[in-house]
Amino acid sequence: MRWVRRVVMWMAWCAAVTAAINLLLVVRVPPASSPLHHHHRTLSPSTVPSNDPVGNKVYLQGEVYAIRDSEYHRRNQRNCSGLQMLNALYTHLPAVRAQYKSPSSYLTDLVNNLKRDITRRRVTGDPWDLARKWAKPRSLVPDSARGLGDVLAALSTAPIIAADVGYKGTQLKVAIMLKGGQKAVFKPKWYPRDEVIEGEVYAGADRHNGEIAAFHLSRLLGFPMVPLAVGRSVSLKRQILPVASRKLAATFFLRRGGRLCFYGVCYYCHKDSSVCDNGRTLEGTIILWLPQRLPLMHLPHPWAHTYKRTKLAQWEENENYCERVLHHPPFNSDKSPRLLDLMDTAVFDFLIQNGDRHHYTVVSDEPSSSVVLLDNGKRLRQTTYERLILLSGGGLSRALQELLAQDPIFPVLTKPHLLALDRRVLHVLAALSMCKEQRGGWHNVLY
Repeated sequence: MRWVRRVVMWMAWCAAVTAAINLLLVVRVPPASSPLHHHHRTLSPSTVPSNDPVGNKVYLQGEVYAIRDSEYHRRNQRNCSGLQMLNALYTHLPAVRAQYKSPSSYLTDLVNNLKRDITRRRVTGDPWDLARKWAKPRSLVPDSARGLGDVLAALSTAPIIAADVGYKGTQLKVAIMLKGGQKAVFKPKWYPRDEVIEGEVYAGADRHNGEIAAFHLSRLLGFPMVPLAVGRSVSLKRQILPVASRKLAATFFLRRGGRLCFYGVCYYCHKDSSVCDNGRTLEGTIILWLPQRLPLMHLPHPWAHTYKRTKLAQWEENENYCERVLHHPPFNSDKSPRLLDLMDTAVFDFLIQNGDRHHYTVVSDEPSSSVVLLDNGKRLRQTTYERLILLSGGGLSRALQELLAQDPIFPVLTKPHLLALDRRVLHVLAALSMCKEQRGGWHNVLY
């Protein structure tokens, strides 16, 4: 099927565009010596990309900029294909802003349907069984999810009957068992809502509220592969410590003033980086564990970062990298949706500014499995493009705010967070507009 092969090749080329943008379009706080020390300053949309030969560590572009902290990165910016493409992307941004400046009149129906799923109660007497039945290799939650409100309510209120150290990883988390035998994960609050994290795009600890926002964003986008997540405040003293395993309990200690703290067991876990309650409770997010019949497999992401300041990834330097990816399974199969799924994932990650997806997750032994979006442009699906248009013009922030207002720890996101999502939707649409122009029409960009 030569036409399928040609489609996949176009998808891969455009994937490089968004992968590079995902690295660069993230607001960062520059060092005090930077001319942009006042990081709330808004740069002119007409600003031209600037590689400062004098050694300025800030790469300027439109409304956003990215810090390049190493001499290697400054010397090699011109060799980064993503940076070269940004010029073309930003020429399309003003027209995209003008075209999609108002919310779609069709958005209200979508939001009302999604909100109805959240607010409706007493649909099921066994929320855990309902959630297990929903979970499939290509969808964790159906489009119409009657009973979702019962599942989220149970996650936020069901008694915790056991707690243990989290599953393998670098971040602090607690594996818990809820009454009724449902496994879940508790991710604690690390930062205030308006905290700005300095450093690389993958810097800092997991943001618990990001997990909640990611779940509802995934439903708005039509990517139903984010595990169910809801906010919950727990008492470490009364709800966690009494049912904790010995290994977890050994990491608990008291600070002055009677605050109870713990640091768990993980790669970066140690006493100096513990989290503490406020004297009564600790806010966090409860994430539903997937059913045992859906075992997960983690695979290296083709567009991962190197995590080294002195080394760029192959996709950052090699404009033909996408062609190389297409020679390896499962991307070389006409029947596999994997590459299209990764394209959707890249849009999702750009919107939430997740630069840390070094691996992607699928259901084991399921070749058609969607990418499971854990720990939360291109040739793109036509449906994804249409959904982005539906959410443009400020529609995404309004829709997400309405859904997040139903969460127990509302407000989940601050206004700057929400407005940033609206800006990123336009950046994705501008990237697709650039692809259309460079590739001779939408028929060569959308699938």
